[in-house]
Amino acid sequence: MAHSYRVVNIGKEIAEKEGLNVEDLMIACLLHDVSYCTPFKTQDEWQNHGRVSSKMVREFLKSIDYPKERIHDICYAIVIHVDLKTDFDGEYNEFTLSEQEADNIDRVGAYRLYETLEAVQFSKHPIDVQIQYVDLILQTLNEYASYTCTTKMAQALWLDCIQFQIDYFERLKDQLKISTAL
Repeated sequence: MAHSYRVVNIGKEIAEKEGLNVEDLMIACLLHDVSYCTPFKTQDEWQNHGRVSSKMVREFLKSIDYPKERIHDICYAIVIHVDLKTDFDGEYNEFTLSEQEADNIDRVGAYRLYETLEAVQFSKHPIDVQIQYVDLILQTLNEYASYTCTTKMAQALWLDCIQFQIDYFERLKDQLKISTAL
């Protein structure tokens, strides 16, 4: 749930700066992973979670009489957020792509950096393995730096997170190198 809160706040910032419908983007961001309420047994089930979430959100928004034309864009943003694949017609545009971009920005944020290092039990590995891991991360981050977002605000947030991580991992690598020799 914390991930969805971070994504909704990122989406809100994008929507406000880009003149997008703030309420609708916040709804899409908040509910984009609602299908996580049921466990995934396979990678394919996880890959399909945007489509499942979209169906769940559509039914919910219909039940509260949310405007039909707004439901469509919200659900399209949710359905494409994993792999840009959909099971209904819609349009890729600044609004529908901004949910995915807010989600991706969270994935390279400071909390996810911490969470990733915890998940791989970084501190429990020997220093040479840690340095190898950091090198791989830096390579990936440098590739991510060339990604182009749909809006200027998303691009600025994306590059800020990428640069933060690059700076962090470069400093970490420097400190790891001086941790084993004089």
